[in-house]
Amino acid sequence: MDQVQLPDVTRPDVALVTISTEYAAGPQDEAVADALAAWADPPDGLVSATVFASADGEVVLTYAQWADDSVRDVGGVRYRVARSTSGAGAPGCVITAGFDVDGPERQRHVVGAVVDAAVAAGPLSGAVSAHFHLSEDGTRVLNYAEWVSPEAHERAMREAVLDEIHRVSLETPGVRPLRGRVHLARGVVRP
Repeated sequence: MDQVQLPDVTRPDVALVTISTEYAAGPQDEAVADALAAWADPPDGLVSATVFASADGEVVLTYAQWADDSVRDVGGVRYRVARSTSGAGAPGCVITAGFDVDGPERQRHVVGAVVDAAVAAGPLSGAVSAHFHLSEDGTRVLNYAEWVSPEAHERAMREAVLDEIHRVSLETPGVRPLRGRVHLARGVVRP
Protein backbone atom coordinates (compact mmCIF):
# COMPACT_ATOMS: atom_id res chain seq x y z
CA MET A 1 0.00 0.00 0.00
CA ASP A 2 1.22 3.50 -0.82
CA GLN A 3 2.23 5.71 2.08
CA VAL A 4 -0.45 8.40 2.17
CA GLN A 5 -1.06 11.16 4.66
CA LEU A 6 -4.34 12.38 5.99
CA PRO A 7 -5.63 15.43 4.13
CA ASP A 8 -4.71 18.84 5.48
CA VAL A 9 -8.26 19.97 6.22
CA THR A 10 -7.20 23.57 6.88
CA ARG A 11 -5.17 23.89 3.67
CA PRO A 12 -5.65 27.53 2.52
CA ASP A 13 -5.84 26.77 -1.21
CA VAL A 14 -8.98 24.63 -0.83
CA ALA A 15 -12.27 26.29 -1.82
CA LEU A 16 -14.53 23.23 -1.80
CA VAL A 17 -14.64 19.74 -0.29
CA THR A 18 -16.68 16.90 -1.75
CA ILE A 19 -17.41 13.84 0.34
CA SER A 20 -18.91 10.67 -1.04
CA THR A 21 -19.74 7.40 0.64
CA GLU A 22 -20.28 4.08 -1.04
CA TYR A 23 -21.34 0.85 0.57
CA ALA A 24 -18.93 -1.99 -0.14
CA ALA A 25 -20.99 -4.60 -2.01
CA GLY A 26 -18.06 -7.01 -1.84
CA PRO A 27 -14.64 -7.00 -0.18
CA GLN A 28 -13.81 -3.52 1.09
CA ASP A 29 -10.35 -3.63 -0.52
CA GLU A 30 -12.01 -3.87 -3.93
CA ALA A 31 -14.30 -0.94 -3.15
CA VAL A 32 -11.27 1.12 -2.06
CA ALA A 33 -9.44 0.23 -5.28
CA ASP A 34 -12.51 1.22 -7.33
CA ALA A 35 -12.81 4.54 -5.48
CA LEU A 36 -9.13 5.28 -5.99
CA ALA A 37 -9.31 4.33 -9.68
CA ALA A 38 -11.76 7.19 -10.17
CA TRP A 39 -8.87 9.56 -9.41
CA ALA A 40 -6.28 7.88 -11.68
CA ASP A 41 -6.47 10.85 -14.06
CA PRO A 42 -7.07 13.72 -11.61
CA PRO A 43 -9.35 16.43 -13.02
CA ASP A 44 -8.33 20.07 -13.15
CA GLY A 45 -8.78 21.79 -9.83
CA LEU A 46 -8.32 18.69 -7.67
CA VAL A 47 -6.02 19.41 -4.73
CA SER A 48 -6.28 16.01 -3.05
CA ALA A 49 -8.48 12.94 -2.91
CA THR A 50 -8.24 10.62 0.06
CA VAL A 51 -10.05 7.31 0.31
CA PHE A 52 -11.00 5.94 3.73
CA ALA A 53 -12.37 2.54 4.70
CA SER A 54 -14.82 2.29 7.58
CA ALA A 55 -13.82 0.34 10.65
CA ASP A 56 -16.89 -1.88 10.26
CA GLY A 57 -15.85 -2.92 6.73
CA GLU A 58 -19.05 -1.67 5.12
CA VAL A 59 -18.37 1.84 3.77
CA VAL A 60 -15.75 3.60 1.66
CA LEU A 61 -15.56 7.37 2.12
CA THR A 62 -13.80 9.67 -0.34
CA TYR A 63 -12.72 13.11 0.86
CA ALA A 64 -11.75 15.33 -2.10
CA GLN A 65 -10.42 18.88 -1.89
CA TRP A 66 -10.80 21.33 -4.76
CA ALA A 67 -9.02 24.60 -5.54
CA ASP A 68 -12.09 26.08 -7.23
CA ASP A 69 -15.64 25.95 -5.94
CA SER A 70 -17.12 26.22 -9.44
CA VAL A 71 -16.21 22.64 -10.42
CA ARG A 72 -19.22 20.60 -11.50
CA ASP A 73 -20.07 16.92 -11.85
CA VAL A 74 -17.41 15.81 -9.38
CA GLY A 75 -19.63 13.49 -7.36
CA GLY A 76 -20.34 13.51 -3.68
CA VAL A 77 -21.88 16.12 -1.42
CA ARG A 78 -20.38 19.61 -1.70
CA TYR A 79 -19.12 21.03 1.62
CA ARG A 80 -17.21 23.99 2.98
CA VAL A 81 -15.19 23.86 6.20
CA ALA A 82 -17.04 26.22 8.53
CA ARG A 83 -15.23 25.85 11.83
CA SER A 84 -12.24 24.00 13.24
CA THR A 85 -10.95 23.32 16.73
CA SER A 86 -7.61 21.88 17.72
CA GLY A 87 -6.12 19.89 20.55
CA ALA A 88 -2.71 18.26 20.83
CA GLY A 89 -0.89 15.37 19.22
CA ALA A 90 -0.49 13.82 15.80
CA PRO A 91 -3.58 12.28 14.16
CA GLY A 92 -3.71 8.51 13.94
CA CYS A 93 -7.46 8.00 13.62
CA VAL A 94 -10.36 9.80 11.93
CA ILE A 95 -13.88 9.77 13.32
CA THR A 96 -16.67 11.14 11.18
CA ALA A 97 -19.92 12.29 12.70
CA GLY A 98 -22.60 13.21 10.21
CA PHE A 99 -25.81 15.08 10.82
CA ASP A 100 -28.87 15.42 8.60
CA VAL A 101 -30.30 18.85 9.35
CA ASP A 102 -33.33 20.94 8.50
CA GLY A 103 -31.63 23.87 6.79
CA PRO A 104 -28.73 26.32 7.14
CA GLU A 105 -29.89 27.70 10.51
CA ARG A 106 -29.81 24.16 11.98
CA GLN A 107 -26.34 23.65 10.45
CA ARG A 108 -24.97 26.70 12.25
CA HIS A 109 -26.87 25.91 15.45
CA VAL A 110 -25.67 22.33 15.85
CA VAL A 111 -22.03 23.27 15.11
CA GLY A 112 -22.17 26.06 17.70
CA ALA A 113 -23.86 23.82 20.28
CA VAL A 114 -21.40 20.96 19.79
CA VAL A 115 -18.36 23.27 19.94
CA ASP A 116 -19.75 25.00 23.06
CA ALA A 117 -20.29 21.60 24.73
CA ALA A 118 -16.74 20.53 23.80
CA VAL A 119 -15.27 23.77 25.22
CA ALA A 120 -17.28 23.32 28.43
CA ALA A 121 -16.02 19.73 28.74
CA GLY A 122 -12.41 20.93 28.57
CA PRO A 123 -9.52 19.41 26.63
CA LEU A 124 -10.27 15.85 25.54
CA SER A 125 -7.33 13.53 26.03
CA GLY A 126 -6.30 12.16 22.64
CA ALA A 127 -8.41 14.59 20.58
CA VAL A 128 -6.29 16.30 17.90
CA SER A 129 -8.85 18.36 15.96
CA ALA A 130 -12.44 18.69 14.84
CA HIS A 131 -13.38 20.21 11.49
CA PHE A 132 -17.04 21.03 10.91
CA HIS A 133 -18.17 20.92 7.28
CA LEU A 134 -21.47 22.43 6.11
CA SER A 135 -23.07 21.12 2.92
CA GLU A 136 -23.83 23.78 0.33
CA ASP A 137 -27.45 22.66 0.12
CA GLY A 138 -28.05 23.22 3.85
CA THR A 139 -29.01 19.61 4.62
CA ARG A 140 -25.89 18.15 6.23
CA VAL A 141 -23.10 18.77 8.71
CA LEU A 142 -20.03 16.55 8.86
CA ASN A 143 -17.53 16.62 11.71
CA TYR A 144 -14.17 15.25 10.56
CA ALA A 145 -12.43 14.64 13.90
CA GLU A 146 -8.83 13.52 14.26
CA TRP A 147 -7.70 11.51 17.29
CA VAL A 148 -4.23 10.25 18.21
CA SER A 149 -5.47 6.65 17.95
CA PRO A 150 -8.62 4.54 17.80
CA GLU A 151 -7.92 3.54 21.40
CA ALA A 152 -7.94 7.20 22.53
CA HIS A 153 -11.36 7.72 20.97
CA GLU A 154 -12.70 4.46 22.42
CA ARG A 155 -11.38 5.46 25.87
CA ALA A 156 -13.16 8.85 25.61
CA MET A 157 -16.37 7.03 24.67
CA ARG A 158 -16.00 4.46 27.45
CA GLU A 159 -15.22 7.11 30.09
CA ALA A 160 -18.27 9.13 29.01
CA VAL A 161 -16.26 12.29 28.28
CA LEU A 162 -18.15 12.65 24.99
CA ASP A 163 -21.61 12.07 26.51
CA GLU A 164 -22.54 15.75 26.79
CA ILE A 165 -21.42 16.47 23.22
CA HIS A 166 -23.41 13.49 21.96
CA ARG A 167 -26.44 14.50 24.05
CA VAL A 168 -26.41 17.99 22.54
CA SER A 169 -26.48 16.55 19.03
CA LEU A 170 -29.27 14.09 19.90
CA GLU A 171 -31.48 16.69 21.56
CA THR A 172 -31.19 19.44 18.97
CA PRO A 173 -34.47 19.78 17.06
CA GLY A 174 -34.08 19.41 13.30
CA VAL A 175 -30.82 17.42 13.64
CA ARG A 176 -30.40 13.66 13.16
CA PRO A 177 -26.90 12.39 14.04
CA LEU A 178 -24.85 9.59 12.47
CA ARG A 179 -21.23 8.62 13.18
CA GLY A 180 -18.46 6.26 12.18
CA ARG A 181 -14.74 5.54 12.40
CA VAL A 182 -12.73 5.39 9.20
CA HIS A 183 -9.11 4.60 8.52
CA LEU A 184 -6.87 5.93 5.80
CA ALA A 185 -6.73 3.67 2.77
CA ARG A 186 -5.13 5.61 -0.11
CA GLY A 187 -5.07 8.98 -1.78
CA VAL A 188 -3.84 11.35 -4.45
CA VAL A 189 -2.33 14.72 -3.52
CA ARG A 190 -1.18 17.46 -5.85
CA PRO A 191 1.77 19.50 -4.56
